[in-house]
Amino acid sequence: MFSVILGAAVAFLVTVALGSKFIEFLQTRKFGQYVREEGPQTHLIKAGTPTMGGVVMLIGLLAALVVVARLNVATLTTLLLVGSVAVVGMYDDWQKISRRSSEGLSARYKFLLLTLTVVVADVLALRYVGVTQNLIIPGIKRNLVLGPGLIGVALFSIFLLLVVVGATNAVNLTDGLDGLAAGAGGIALLAYTAIAFLERQYDVAIICGAMVGAIIGFLWYNSHPAEMFMGDTGSLAIGGVLAAAAVLTKTEMLLPVIGGLFVLETLSVMIQYAVFRLSGRRRRVFKMAPIHHHFEMSGWEENKVVVRFWIVQSAFAALGFVLYYFYLYNAV
Repeated sequence: MFSVILGAAVAFLVTVALGSKFIEFLQTRKFGQYVREEGPQTHLIKAGTPTMGGVVMLIGLLAALVVVARLNVATLTTLLLVGSVAVVGMYDDWQKISRRSSEGLSARYKFLLLTLTVVVADVLALRYVGVTQNLIIPGIKRNLVLGPGLIGVALFSIFLLLVVVGATNAVNLTDGLDGLAAGAGGIALLAYTAIAFLERQYDVAIICGAMVGAIIGFLWYNSHPAEMFMGDTGSLAIGGVLAAAAVLTKTEMLLPVIGGLFVLETLSVMIQYAVFRLSGRRRRVFKMAPIHHHFEMSGWEENKVVVRFWIVQSAFAALGFVLYYFYLYNAV
Protein backbone atom coordinates (compact mmCIF):
# COMPACT_ATOMS: atom_id res chain seq x y z
CA MET A 1 0.00 0.00 0.00
CA PHE A 2 2.86 2.36 0.81
CA SER A 3 4.30 1.87 -2.69
CA VAL A 4 0.93 2.69 -4.27
CA ILE A 5 0.57 5.90 -2.25
CA LEU A 6 4.21 6.87 -2.87
CA GLY A 7 3.82 6.24 -6.60
CA ALA A 8 0.70 8.41 -6.75
CA ALA A 9 2.46 11.19 -4.81
CA VAL A 10 5.54 11.13 -7.06
CA ALA A 11 3.41 11.15 -10.22
CA PHE A 12 1.34 14.06 -8.88
CA LEU A 13 4.37 16.16 -7.89
CA VAL A 14 6.24 15.55 -11.14
CA THR A 15 3.17 16.34 -13.27
CA VAL A 16 2.46 19.58 -11.37
CA ALA A 17 6.14 20.59 -11.40
CA LEU A 18 6.51 20.08 -15.15
CA GLY A 19 3.06 21.34 -16.17
CA SER A 20 3.77 25.07 -16.31
CA LYS A 21 7.03 24.62 -18.22
CA PHE A 22 5.34 22.29 -20.68
CA ILE A 23 2.56 24.83 -21.24
CA GLU A 24 5.21 27.46 -22.03
CA PHE A 25 6.87 25.01 -24.42
CA LEU A 26 3.58 24.34 -26.23
CA GLN A 27 2.70 28.04 -26.40
CA THR A 28 6.11 28.93 -27.85
CA ARG A 29 5.62 26.43 -30.66
CA LYS A 30 1.92 27.26 -31.04
CA PHE A 31 0.80 23.70 -30.39
CA GLY A 32 -2.77 24.75 -29.67
CA GLN A 33 -6.17 23.11 -29.88
CA TYR A 34 -8.31 23.55 -32.98
CA VAL A 35 -12.01 23.68 -32.09
CA ARG A 36 -14.76 22.28 -34.30
CA GLU A 37 -16.88 25.10 -35.73
CA GLU A 38 -20.00 22.93 -35.50
CA GLY A 39 -19.43 22.39 -31.77
CA PRO A 40 -20.87 24.53 -28.95
CA GLN A 41 -20.20 28.20 -29.64
CA THR A 42 -18.98 28.68 -26.07
CA HIS A 43 -16.01 26.46 -26.93
CA LEU A 44 -14.65 28.76 -29.63
CA ILE A 45 -12.84 30.74 -26.94
CA LYS A 46 -10.80 27.59 -26.19
CA ALA A 47 -9.13 27.67 -29.60
CA GLY A 48 -5.38 27.89 -29.22
CA THR A 49 -5.25 26.35 -25.74
CA PRO A 50 -2.10 24.18 -25.53
CA THR A 51 -2.80 20.52 -26.21
CA MET A 52 -0.88 17.20 -25.96
CA GLY A 53 -0.82 17.62 -22.17
CA GLY A 54 -1.03 13.85 -21.93
CA VAL A 55 2.74 13.88 -22.38
CA VAL A 56 3.13 15.43 -18.92
CA MET A 57 0.91 12.74 -17.40
CA LEU A 58 3.03 10.02 -19.00
CA ILE A 59 6.23 11.60 -17.69
CA GLY A 60 4.70 11.71 -14.21
CA LEU A 61 3.67 8.06 -14.54
CA LEU A 62 7.13 6.97 -15.67
CA ALA A 63 8.82 8.95 -12.90
CA ALA A 64 6.64 7.23 -10.30
CA LEU A 65 7.34 3.78 -11.73
CA VAL A 66 11.10 4.42 -11.73
CA VAL A 67 10.85 5.15 -8.00
CA VAL A 68 8.50 2.39 -6.81
CA ALA A 69 7.74 -0.20 -9.51
CA ARG A 70 9.37 -3.58 -9.93
CA LEU A 71 11.00 -4.16 -13.30
CA ASN A 72 9.17 -7.28 -14.45
CA VAL A 73 7.31 -8.54 -17.49
CA ALA A 74 3.85 -7.48 -16.24
CA THR A 75 4.98 -3.89 -15.66
CA LEU A 76 6.83 -3.68 -18.97
CA THR A 77 3.94 -5.20 -20.92
CA THR A 78 1.49 -2.70 -19.41
CA LEU A 79 3.83 0.18 -20.17
CA LEU A 80 4.29 -1.08 -23.72
CA LEU A 81 0.54 -1.13 -24.28
CA VAL A 82 -0.04 2.27 -22.67
CA GLY A 83 2.97 3.80 -24.42
CA SER A 84 1.89 2.39 -27.79
CA VAL A 85 -1.66 3.73 -27.66
CA ALA A 86 -0.31 7.05 -26.35
CA VAL A 87 2.00 7.27 -29.37
CA VAL A 88 -1.01 6.69 -31.63
CA GLY A 89 -2.78 9.52 -29.80
CA MET A 90 0.29 11.75 -30.07
CA TYR A 91 0.45 11.15 -33.81
CA ASP A 92 -3.25 12.02 -34.05
CA ASP A 93 -2.64 15.25 -32.09
CA TRP A 94 0.28 16.13 -34.35
CA GLN A 95 -1.85 15.63 -37.44
CA LYS A 96 -4.39 18.12 -36.09
CA ILE A 97 -1.68 20.65 -35.25
CA SER A 98 0.18 20.30 -38.56
CA ARG A 99 -3.03 20.45 -40.60
CA ARG A 100 -4.39 23.31 -38.47
CA SER A 101 -7.63 21.39 -38.21
CA SER A 102 -9.78 19.67 -35.59
CA GLU A 103 -9.66 16.52 -37.74
CA GLY A 104 -6.75 14.15 -37.13
CA LEU A 105 -6.28 10.54 -38.17
CA SER A 106 -9.15 8.79 -39.92
CA ALA A 107 -11.06 6.28 -37.79
CA ARG A 108 -9.90 3.45 -40.07
CA TYR A 109 -6.20 4.36 -39.80
CA LYS A 110 -6.41 4.86 -36.03
CA PHE A 111 -8.10 1.45 -35.67
CA LEU A 112 -5.31 -0.16 -37.70
CA LEU A 113 -2.61 1.37 -35.51
CA LEU A 114 -4.42 0.36 -32.32
CA THR A 115 -4.82 -3.17 -33.69
CA LEU A 116 -1.06 -3.46 -34.18
CA THR A 117 -0.43 -2.42 -30.58
CA VAL A 118 -2.93 -4.99 -29.32
CA VAL A 119 -1.29 -7.78 -31.33
CA VAL A 120 2.06 -7.09 -29.66
CA ALA A 121 0.50 -6.79 -26.20
CA ASP A 122 -1.53 -9.94 -26.82
CA VAL A 123 1.55 -12.03 -27.60
CA LEU A 124 3.36 -10.75 -24.51
CA ALA A 125 0.33 -11.19 -22.25
CA LEU A 126 -0.31 -14.77 -23.30
CA ARG A 127 3.28 -15.95 -23.47
CA TYR A 128 5.09 -14.10 -20.71
CA VAL A 129 2.61 -12.51 -18.29
CA GLY A 130 0.45 -15.58 -17.87
CA VAL A 131 -2.89 -14.02 -18.76
CA THR A 132 -5.44 -16.80 -19.20
CA GLN A 133 -7.87 -17.07 -22.09
CA ASN A 134 -10.96 -17.19 -19.90
CA LEU A 135 -13.65 -14.66 -19.08
CA ILE A 136 -15.05 -14.41 -15.55
CA ILE A 137 -18.65 -13.22 -15.53
CA PRO A 138 -20.10 -11.85 -12.26
CA GLY A 139 -22.83 -14.09 -10.86
CA ILE A 140 -21.87 -17.09 -12.99
CA LYS A 141 -19.73 -19.75 -11.34
CA ARG A 142 -18.36 -21.29 -14.53
CA ASN A 143 -15.80 -19.32 -16.54
CA LEU A 144 -16.10 -18.83 -20.27
CA VAL A 145 -12.92 -20.30 -21.73
CA LEU A 146 -11.79 -18.96 -25.12
CA GLY A 147 -9.78 -21.91 -26.28
CA PRO A 148 -7.88 -24.09 -26.58
CA GLY A 149 -5.44 -23.88 -29.49
CA LEU A 150 -5.24 -21.32 -32.26
CA ILE A 151 -8.99 -20.72 -32.25
CA GLY A 152 -8.86 -19.77 -28.60
CA VAL A 153 -5.92 -17.45 -29.19
CA ALA A 154 -7.74 -15.82 -32.11
CA LEU A 155 -10.94 -15.34 -30.09
CA PHE A 156 -9.06 -13.93 -27.12
CA SER A 157 -7.09 -11.62 -29.40
CA ILE A 158 -10.32 -10.27 -30.90
CA PHE A 159 -11.76 -9.82 -27.42
CA LEU A 160 -8.61 -8.04 -26.22
CA LEU A 161 -8.80 -5.78 -29.27
CA LEU A 162 -12.38 -4.85 -28.38
CA VAL A 163 -11.38 -4.09 -24.80
CA VAL A 164 -8.45 -1.85 -25.75
CA VAL A 165 -10.08 -0.08 -28.70
CA GLY A 166 -13.34 0.28 -26.79
CA ALA A 167 -11.69 1.73 -23.68
CA THR A 168 -9.40 4.14 -25.54
CA ASN A 169 -12.09 5.44 -27.87
CA ALA A 170 -14.64 5.78 -25.06
CA VAL A 171 -12.28 7.95 -23.01
CA ASN A 172 -11.43 9.91 -26.14
CA LEU A 173 -15.10 10.66 -26.84
CA THR A 174 -15.59 11.80 -23.24
CA ASP A 175 -12.73 14.29 -23.52
CA GLY A 176 -14.79 17.33 -24.50
CA LEU A 177 -15.06 19.48 -21.38
CA ASP A 178 -12.40 20.85 -19.03
CA GLY A 179 -11.46 18.10 -16.59
CA LEU A 180 -14.27 15.71 -17.57
CA ALA A 181 -12.34 12.77 -19.04
CA ALA A 182 -9.38 13.20 -16.69
CA GLY A 183 -11.52 13.24 -13.56
CA ALA A 184 -13.72 10.37 -14.69
CA GLY A 185 -10.65 8.36 -15.68
CA GLY A 186 -9.07 8.99 -12.29
CA ILE A 187 -12.22 7.76 -10.51
CA ALA A 188 -12.33 4.55 -12.58
CA LEU A 189 -8.62 3.93 -12.05
CA LEU A 190 -9.01 4.46 -8.31
CA ALA A 191 -11.46 1.55 -8.32
CA TYR A 192 -9.00 -0.56 -10.29
CA THR A 193 -6.22 0.35 -7.87
CA ALA A 194 -8.28 -1.18 -5.06
CA ILE A 195 -9.23 -4.23 -7.14
CA ALA A 196 -5.63 -4.89 -8.17
CA PHE A 197 -4.48 -4.54 -4.56
CA LEU A 198 -7.09 -7.01 -3.31
CA GLU A 199 -6.10 -9.44 -6.05
CA ARG A 200 -2.47 -9.10 -4.95
CA GLN A 201 -1.63 -7.71 -8.37
CA TYR A 202 0.63 -5.15 -6.74
CA ASP A 203 2.38 -4.13 -9.95
CA VAL A 204 -0.98 -3.29 -11.53
CA ALA A 205 -2.07 -1.44 -8.38
CA ILE A 206 1.10 0.69 -8.48
CA ILE A 207 0.57 1.58 -12.15
CA CYS A 208 -3.10 2.47 -11.61
CA GLY A 209 -2.31 4.46 -8.47
CA ALA A 210 0.51 6.31 -10.21
CA MET A 211 -1.78 7.15 -13.12
CA VAL A 212 -4.36 8.50 -10.67
CA GLY A 213 -1.66 10.74 -9.18
CA ALA A 214 -0.61 11.93 -12.64
CA ILE A 215 -4.24 12.67 -13.55
CA ILE A 216 -4.77 14.72 -10.38
CA GLY A 217 -1.58 16.64 -11.18
CA PHE A 218 -2.84 17.24 -14.70
CA LEU A 219 -6.18 18.50 -13.35
CA TRP A 220 -4.21 21.30 -11.67
CA TYR A 221 -3.93 22.78 -15.17
CA ASN A 222 -6.97 21.22 -16.81
CA SER A 223 -9.64 22.47 -14.41
CA HIS A 224 -12.00 25.07 -15.89
CA PRO A 225 -10.90 27.27 -17.54
CA ALA A 226 -8.27 24.83 -18.78
CA GLU A 227 -4.71 26.03 -19.30
CA MET A 228 -3.87 22.80 -21.12
CA PHE A 229 -5.73 19.93 -22.81
CA MET A 230 -4.63 16.31 -22.65
CA GLY A 231 -5.31 15.66 -26.33
CA ASP A 232 -5.60 12.15 -27.75
CA THR A 233 -2.18 11.48 -26.19
CA GLY A 234 -3.71 11.60 -22.74
CA SER A 235 -7.16 10.16 -23.42
CA LEU A 236 -5.78 7.10 -25.20
CA ALA A 237 -3.21 6.60 -22.43
CA ILE A 238 -5.92 6.65 -19.75
CA GLY A 239 -7.98 4.20 -21.78
CA GLY A 240 -4.91 2.01 -22.22
CA VAL A 241 -4.28 1.81 -18.47
CA LEU A 242 -7.95 0.97 -17.85
CA ALA A 243 -7.88 -1.79 -20.47
CA ALA A 244 -4.61 -3.23 -19.15
CA ALA A 245 -5.89 -3.21 -15.57
CA ALA A 246 -9.09 -4.99 -16.60
CA VAL A 247 -7.24 -7.70 -18.53
CA LEU A 248 -4.53 -8.32 -15.93
CA THR A 249 -7.04 -8.54 -13.05
CA LYS A 250 -9.43 -10.66 -15.17
CA THR A 251 -12.27 -8.19 -14.68
CA GLU A 252 -12.84 -7.37 -18.33
CA MET A 253 -16.58 -7.94 -17.97
CA LEU A 254 -16.73 -5.34 -15.19
CA LEU A 255 -14.94 -2.65 -17.17
CA PRO A 256 -18.18 -1.35 -18.78
CA VAL A 257 -19.61 -0.92 -15.26
CA ILE A 258 -16.54 0.63 -13.61
CA GLY A 259 -16.18 2.95 -16.60
CA GLY A 260 -19.93 3.40 -16.97
CA LEU A 261 -19.77 7.10 -17.84
CA PHE A 262 -17.52 6.35 -20.81
CA VAL A 263 -20.05 3.76 -21.99
CA LEU A 264 -22.89 6.30 -21.76
CA GLU A 265 -20.87 8.84 -23.76
CA THR A 266 -20.12 6.26 -26.45
CA LEU A 267 -23.71 5.03 -26.63
CA SER A 268 -24.95 8.59 -27.04
CA VAL A 269 -22.76 9.01 -30.13
CA MET A 270 -23.86 5.65 -31.58
CA ILE A 271 -27.56 6.38 -30.97
CA GLN A 272 -27.29 9.89 -32.41
CA TYR A 273 -25.54 8.62 -35.53
CA ALA A 274 -27.92 5.69 -36.07
CA VAL A 275 -31.10 7.78 -35.70
CA PHE A 276 -29.68 10.56 -37.87
CA ARG A 277 -28.81 8.16 -40.70
CA LEU A 278 -31.96 6.04 -40.47
CA SER A 279 -34.19 9.14 -40.50
CA GLY A 280 -32.58 10.43 -43.67
CA ARG A 281 -30.54 13.05 -41.78
CA ARG A 282 -33.70 14.67 -40.38
CA ARG A 283 -33.91 13.60 -36.73
CA ARG A 284 -31.61 13.66 -33.72
CA VAL A 285 -32.09 12.25 -30.23
CA PHE A 286 -29.74 14.68 -28.50
CA LYS A 287 -29.13 18.35 -29.18
CA MET A 288 -25.49 17.39 -29.70
CA ALA A 289 -23.41 14.26 -29.09
CA PRO A 290 -21.52 13.12 -27.06
CA ILE A 291 -24.10 13.57 -24.36
CA HIS A 292 -22.11 16.09 -22.29
CA HIS A 293 -22.67 18.59 -25.12
CA HIS A 294 -26.42 17.88 -24.96
CA PHE A 295 -26.52 19.17 -21.39
CA GLU A 296 -24.35 22.14 -22.33
CA MET A 297 -26.80 23.02 -25.10
CA SER A 298 -29.62 22.62 -22.58
CA GLY A 299 -28.21 25.48 -20.52
CA TRP A 300 -26.01 23.73 -17.96
CA GLU A 301 -22.75 25.52 -17.20
CA GLU A 302 -19.63 23.57 -18.09
CA ASN A 303 -18.54 23.11 -14.48
CA LYS A 304 -21.97 21.81 -13.52
CA VAL A 305 -21.86 19.20 -16.29
CA VAL A 306 -18.38 18.08 -15.28
CA VAL A 307 -19.09 17.77 -11.55
CA ARG A 308 -22.39 15.96 -12.08
CA PHE A 309 -20.80 13.58 -14.56
CA TRP A 310 -18.03 12.91 -12.03
CA ILE A 311 -20.75 12.02 -9.52
CA VAL A 312 -22.34 9.63 -12.02
CA GLN A 313 -18.95 8.06 -12.73
CA SER A 314 -18.31 7.68 -8.99
CA ALA A 315 -21.57 5.76 -8.69
CA PHE A 316 -20.60 3.48 -11.56
CA ALA A 317 -17.14 2.86 -10.08
CA ALA A 318 -18.64 2.08 -6.67
CA LEU A 319 -21.17 -0.31 -8.23
CA GLY A 320 -18.42 -2.04 -10.18
CA PHE A 321 -16.31 -2.47 -7.06
CA VAL A 322 -19.28 -3.88 -5.11
CA LEU A 323 -19.95 -6.39 -7.91
CA TYR A 324 -16.29 -7.34 -7.90
CA TYR A 325 -16.15 -7.75 -4.13
CA PHE A 326 -19.24 -9.97 -3.85
CA TYR A 327 -18.90 -11.99 -7.06
CA LEU A 328 -15.26 -12.01 -8.20
CA TYR A 329 -13.08 -11.47 -5.12
CA ASN A 330 -10.60 -14.35 -4.91
CA ALA A 331 -12.20 -15.94 -7.97
CA VAL A 332 -9.17 -15.33 -10.20
